[in-house]
Amino acid sequence: MAPINVELVDNELSLVYENCTKAEADFRQYPILLRQAISVARRLQDPLIEFAQLCNADEDIMCMHFNQFQDEVNKDDLMNALYLEFVNRVNEVGVDINRALHHPYTASLVQFVCGLGPRKGYNLIKTLKQNNMQLENRTQLVMVCHMGPRVFINCAGFIKIDTNSLGDSTEAYVEVLDGSRVHPETYEWARKMAVDALEYDDTAEDANPAGALEEILESPERLRDLDLDAFAEELERQDYGNKHITLYDIRAELNHRYKDLRTPYRPPTPEEKFNMLTKETPETFYIGKLVMCRVTSIARRKPQGDILDQANPVRNEETQLWQCPFCQKNDFPELSEVWSHFDAGSCPGQAIGVKTRSDNGITGFIHVKNLSDKHVSNPEDRVKVGMTLHCRITKIDIDRFTIDLTSKTSDLMDKESQWKPSKDLYYDQDTEDAELKKEEEKKTIKARQTYIKRVIVHPSFHNISYKECERLMADMEQGDVIIRPSSKGSDHLTATWKVDEGIYQHIDVREEGKENAFSLGQSLWINNEEFEDLDEIIARHIQPIASHARDILSFRYYKDTEGGKRDIMEQILVDDKKKAPSKIPYYFSASKQYPGKFMLGYCPRVKPKIEYISVTPDGFRYRGQEFHSINSLIRWFKEHFRDPIPGMSTTPTNTRTPMGMSVGGTPVLQGMDAAAIQRATAGLPSSIYNTLAQVAGATPRIPATPQLGATPQQYQNARTYAGGFGAGYGYQQPVVTPMMTPMMTPSYHASQPVATPSYQPTPRSSNWPGSTPRQHPSTTPRHHPSVTPRQQPTPRHHPSTPRHQPTTPRQHSSTPQHHSRTPSSRTPQHHKSKATTSADWAKMAEMWAKKSQGHYKSTPSPAQGSNVGGSTPVGGDSTPLIDER
Repeated sequence: MAPINVELVDNELSLVYENCTKAEADFRQYPILLRQAISVARRLQDPLIEFAQLCNADEDIMCMHFNQFQDEVNKDDLMNALYLEFVNRVNEVGVDINRALHHPYTASLVQFVCGLGPRKGYNLIKTLKQNNMQLENRTQLVMVCHMGPRVFINCAGFIKIDTNSLGDSTEAYVEVLDGSRVHPETYEWARKMAVDALEYDDTAEDANPAGALEEILESPERLRDLDLDAFAEELERQDYGNKHITLYDIRAELNHRYKDLRTPYRPPTPEEKFNMLTKETPETFYIGKLVMCRVTSIARRKPQGDILDQANPVRNEETQLWQCPFCQKNDFPELSEVWSHFDAGSCPGQAIGVKTRSDNGITGFIHVKNLSDKHVSNPEDRVKVGMTLHCRITKIDIDRFTIDLTSKTSDLMDKESQWKPSKDLYYDQDTEDAELKKEEEKKTIKARQTYIKRVIVHPSFHNISYKECERLMADMEQGDVIIRPSSKGSDHLTATWKVDEGIYQHIDVREEGKENAFSLGQSLWINNEEFEDLDEIIARHIQPIASHARDILSFRYYKDTEGGKRDIMEQILVDDKKKAPSKIPYYFSASKQYPGKFMLGYCPRVKPKIEYISVTPDGFRYRGQEFHSINSLIRWFKEHFRDPIPGMSTTPTNTRTPMGMSVGGTPVLQGMDAAAIQRATAGLPSSIYNTLAQVAGATPRIPATPQLGATPQQYQNARTYAGGFGAGYGYQQPVVTPMMTPMMTPSYHASQPVATPSYQPTPRSSNWPGSTPRQHPSTTPRHHPSVTPRQQPTPRHHPSTPRHQPTTPRQHSSTPQHHSRTPSSRTPQHHKSKATTSADWAKMAEMWAKKSQGHYKSTPSPAQGSNVGGSTPVGGDSTPLIDER
């Protein structure tokens, strides 16, 4: 019986194929091991077909390992490169369509034919199966498969037809060139070359170019005599272009139709077998590589012949027992027993090394001299069976699948670079040197930052590092403190206190007046604040901070966000906003990123906002403001949470007209009771009451008042400009500046300067929503920084002031006024009670005029009557906070 040839094939492809969907569909009843065997056999026959089967919708080809750096490449780029390589190799070999019909597993090559692709290739196979026919010539691609002209031109040269097998199975004309790489467009040139090579007369009536072609295929050596360069020049004169390469390709194809240009198969070399079985490559397994191996046994050399005759057993003077010189066994009471030990063959021999096994299954050997830099007489004194060792490869025996190792410390460190692999030409040595230098600098800096042990007697002081401190404080209560040495040097200490679970704040303490490097300084400083001793720091600085922190931690709207994570806080706010859209949720949370600060999150509209609150010994710091308690902080936050955040852009986001009004609209005095207005105006003269009624009833335009010394024409122009919406009703109100009251200007003569009167507000009960605070003459006025006080009236001369309502007095001052109308900043004047009542309503009308001009932000709402800072907007933006009712 002839010997059976056994070939060793890599099974990586078969391992991927056996688990893919196509293998389950093709061999559903086969076990997995049999599927793997089929894939191995197919790969040995034609690896291109077997690899192409993995190019499917599941992208199984990406499970293959081609290079150690392929994971660093983008997946899409790697896939495009693989498919491009498949296209080149498949079209280089050609695709037999009829074979794909009879053997479906080869149909995966059709998708890589130029001009087809997966969709057109699948439709081509489907059409031929539906017609129950095979492809007899390339013309049927157009006639039967309805292939378009462009697709046919692209793919015709790469679809081969086995014309020899069709000779007896069909009556149709078989074109022999259909089984070659010659494109149908150049069939005539191939026939012309065959006729010229056989020296036939192609002009004769009995000329048969097809017969000449078949004859030349049997004796292609006659094509060598053709002058293809002259033929190419003739084609170029006929405007066919440069066809030199095409003609030479045709001659090569006629010599051997569809010759497989791939490298022929050869059995693997011993090195390839080693890599195939160990799954290693020369890049991953080489001499000098550091590996980890497990000790399997101790290698010994059994004594024989003359070595046994020259044996010299040794007696231990202390135990009086004899020892074998080879296996070092030392429990023999008599010398004769040692020789009996030799004669019986029970002596295993002298230990010469250690046997190991690495992770890839390769056995290794460590000679006793390579175990350690020190002398080792018995390996069992240094290693035990099952122990894992760090070793370096010194030799690889490919034929025996073994390696020699060393575990010496000097070889493992390899300071002289004896075992390190050589670097390639593109290695950046300068970058490596720079990184090594940086690492040395870091080590130097770290060595300088060693903690100096201090001699300080205090129950809260510990000579520990910050990691040990945090580990120790994990079981301590909130607010507990540990004082420890600082990495900044001997003149600093660090006070670490526990804010919350897993959150610790480290406070730097500077020492001054030290006697030596180990003692405590006479004065201690935290920032710019001085303390006498550590007890004062704890009592006056840390404990107040911890107390304020506990106030926030115990607040009803405190949330644990895993150390102040913004995404968790924002999600909580968004969820609460969805549950109660009419309220504004807000929560506190401790920040691990900024120890000592607390996160304040709130959601006024749709997008949550996150700010931070600092805890100080005096209370809380928020937006540059100091608060002594959590309640005062919350109260200020509720009133000013819509104010621009300091340090951020103040782009207005609310485009509504303040107080729910628009310029030119009817004034609305919010918070005023109609009955109270009627009672207040009951004592007014009829002329003043009519004037106020006319102002309130007409839609006002806020025009400009002609300045001092204006001519009658200028005044008339001002009246014309101020017509606006009110002019349609026959009412033309003079234009006033934003700081002037929209009252009628009285008529005065130029020769008599009259000052603008200033009135005290009409006395009213303090509980009236629109009441204005009254400043008594004896009270010292409080001046706000943003208000320019008016100390005395300014006379106004106007010789040509027109008269519109003679009975209505008008107050007007040319002194510039600021937006704030704080009554306490004006010097009181004494007038009659009627004038006082009239001036109060004029002041309210002036307030409305200023608000209609956009001075809403700096003027308190009449309904609130507040003169503190900026008021909270009302109207559409007055959404209540979550805890307001």
